[in-house]
Amino acid sequence: MKISTFEDAKQQLMDTHRVSTLEMPEAIWLQLRGLGIGASEAAAAVGASEYRTPFEIAERKLGLASDDADANYRRRMKMAMGHVMEPVTAARFAEATGLNVQNYNAMLAHPDHPFMLANIDRRIVGVSEAQATWLEEIMGQTVTGPGVAELKNVEFAKGWGKPDNVHATAGLCTSGEVPGDYYLQLQQQLAVTGYAWGFLVVTIAGWETRWYPILRDDELIDDLIALEGDLWQTIQRGELPAIDLEHPKAVELLKRLHPGTDGRVVSLAGLEHWKRVEESVREEIKALDTTARVARAHILEAMGSAAVGAFDDGTCYRRKEIERAGYEVQSSRYIDCRVAKLSKVEKEQLEAATVTESQPQGDAA
Repeated sequence: MKISTFEDAKQQLMDTHRVSTLEMPEAIWLQLRGLGIGASEAAAAVGASEYRTPFEIAERKLGLASDDADANYRRRMKMAMGHVMEPVTAARFAEATGLNVQNYNAMLAHPDHPFMLANIDRRIVGVSEAQATWLEEIMGQTVTGPGVAELKNVEFAKGWGKPDNVHATAGLCTSGEVPGDYYLQLQQQLAVTGYAWGFLVVTIAGWETRWYPILRDDELIDDLIALEGDLWQTIQRGELPAIDLEHPKAVELLKRLHPGTDGRVVSLAGLEHWKRVEESVREEIKALDTTARVARAHILEAMGSAAVGAFDDGTCYRRKEIERAGYEVQSSRYIDCRVAKLSKVEKEQLEAATVTESQPQGDAA
């Protein structure tokens, strides 16, 4: 049955834990994603992604944030190219392995934890006896039933383990080295489908296809369920989780959340430790930068006007003149934050604010 409204799709997903996405309008599909945490969001939702945070996942689910025009354009272009490459990657994987890889046009919800959602790219079915023996060899244990094939299209091989032997096994990689975000994505797909195994299949730079066998990890899945469940409860209350201040994106998030100033002066008593840490690290960086500049100066002095300076280990320094066209820098605004001394006026303002906060509040009228 073709789904024409979000309400129909939502009801079907709630009743059967599955809704067909064949010919489903993108707008409805995007609305359905708001009903839970998708497999592609799993790593970010549990704080295991360097690219996104649980805070950002919650922002989007609550409709409090959206991509800017440039980010949205990049996302749509990447998705479009992913759709173009999907059948190519699937066909190359099927041809090399002999496995029967089928389209699976549906959004799924975990039967016991419906906030866990998944869309799988392909399903592997009809495994023959010979294929089962091969799967047992590369998986390290017997696997039965259907499996999942998650297809990726990436520009670079960073984070992806090298093939075992391209001459003997083509793109098979049994090292287990795959990007963490994608590993957790596949684990959530296995959790939602109930399957025990799958493959991460990636085409790199448009020409090399590799495939990585992945087994279901029930202990990890239990962690995913617990952590995503906590986040989903927070979202259901209309709240945002605390920002993980150790996450690589913490400073970027805080700058975005507080883009301006309101004129207040606040006390940072108790945070002297972090001030000393920042100052110490910056001094170390400055010292290392100075050392690097001195080292470079020794090398450049020895090179003079030479184009290449060769070392005994076979490496070299190259010098060349680069001309760049001039351009006009567009105006911009940003918040500058650095250590400084409090002014007299700021001290007085802080003291006044402290006195006010310490005074008991009268009963409300």
